[in-house]
Amino acid sequence: MKIKILVTGGAGFIGSHIVDTYINEGYEVVIADNFSTGRKENLNPKARFYELNILDDSLEEIFKKEKIDILYSRRD
Repeated sequence: MKIKILVTGGAGFIGSHIVDTYINEGYEVVIADNFSTGRKENLNPKARFYELNILDDSLEEIFKKEKIDILYSRRD
């Protein structure tokens, strides 16, 4: 079973490169982004994507549904 990583801001410049690296290393990746600074064209099609703000209560549902092992979240 692959390790599943949730990357917040995975549609941003830095976040999308982090997503690409994790996918290339064989991890399953889930992205949560609200496009406040990210762009749809930055999304890796191999990642599962949820459009939401990380402060939204529905983030908890993503953890339950996806069974996330690791959270990668950076703060600028």
